[in-house]
Amino acid sequence: MIGADTRRVLLVPAGAQLEDPRVTCLPMEERVWESGYTLVIDEVKRGLLQDFWKHYYGSSAEMDVSGVQLMEFRKDIMAITPECVGQPAVLRFLVELGRMCVQAYRQEGSLRVVAA
Repeated sequence: MIGADTRRVLLVPAGAQLEDPRVTCLPMEERVWESGYTLVIDEVKRGLLQDFWKHYYGSSAEMDVSGVQLMEFRKDIMAITPECVGQPAVLRFLVELGRMCVQAYRQEGSLRVVAA
């Protein structure tokens, strides 16, 4: 069960509403965010991944990614994953997030980030 204070990344297929059963969810536990914070903020060039990782709570932590931005987001993710070998939970999260970017792009959908 996902706690109310857990940040979530929702894969929203084209034409779907958030309540649609086709919407899938990737929870981001606060400990994953904390573990990867310095790595992502210090090592990633300014881009979507850094924007995504900067905040965990509140409206500043929410974002929507669609279209070609999905592939830009995935590129940022793939660039940092080799640096995450020592952080297995962060690596797992990023690999799954990258997979969701590709899936959303293929479905002409979007990723919606819902803050804790």
